[in-house]
Amino acid sequence: MTTFAAAAPYYARFRPAYPEAVYTHIRKRFRLDGTQHILDLGCGPGTLAIPLARFTAVVHAVDPESAMVAEGLKLAEARGAVNIAWQVADASRVLDLGLPEVAVCTMGRAFGWMDRSQVLADLGRLITPDGGLVFVSSLAPPEPPPWLKVIEGVGADYLGPDYRTRYGPASGPVGEPGDLLAASVFSHVETAAFEQALEFTLEELVGLQFSFSYTSPDVLGDRQAAYEADLRSDLARFDPTGRFFETRQTVCTIATRR
Repeated sequence: MTTFAAAAPYYARFRPAYPEAVYTHIRKRFRLDGTQHILDLGCGPGTLAIPLARFTAVVHAVDPESAMVAEGLKLAEARGAVNIAWQVADASRVLDLGLPEVAVCTMGRAFGWMDRSQVLADLGRLITPDGGLVFVSSLAPPEPPPWLKVIEGVGADYLGPDYRTRYGPASGPVGEPGDLLAASVFSHVETAAFEQALEFTLEELVGLQFSFSYTSPDVLGDRQAAYEADLRSDLARFDPTGRFFETRQTVCTIATRR
């Protein structure tokens, strides 16, 4: 079981959606007109796949965690996204999945968990000559919201001061593939950023923590109930109104052949 198995329901319910402008940007950049196939690699519960399905013939949504795919299937059905082909598979097997050529491959932060050089090489064989890669991630604001210190304090109490790096992805941030892209066939890189104002209730902010690899139920184990109780108490003490605000920047990095 990975650290995302028990996190999947929280991921599907509490992770904020990306701004609509992200999907409009992808559609326009690759002239998606409902006839193309795209691949969402490391799709999770369909965070990118489901909103993009309306612009494509088929979205091939692939994730190594069956619990994530199960959540994605439920969300897709609820939202009427019927043109998504779900597969449980590791990114290292992408060439063995019987996929057609795809116009676009999208990835979120899952890229940080992959053998990135190999994945880029494999995608070079799968993506059409005029297609490309799209990396979407949310960046921490220059000035973190004040309530984040409360969350990090509780996390450090239960899991140690380095819990984020210890249980997070082995690779660097997905928005900074850097030299890896320069050495791949997808060496032309362009970036767009979209600002998003978010508001969380206490329930949403607590639930969100269980969607992360570093504070997933698998990581917390039998400490989850105590962690949740302390987190709720400390956040309620920090802001009794139960409303928590954040301004987040979503970065869309597009990489194509020169």
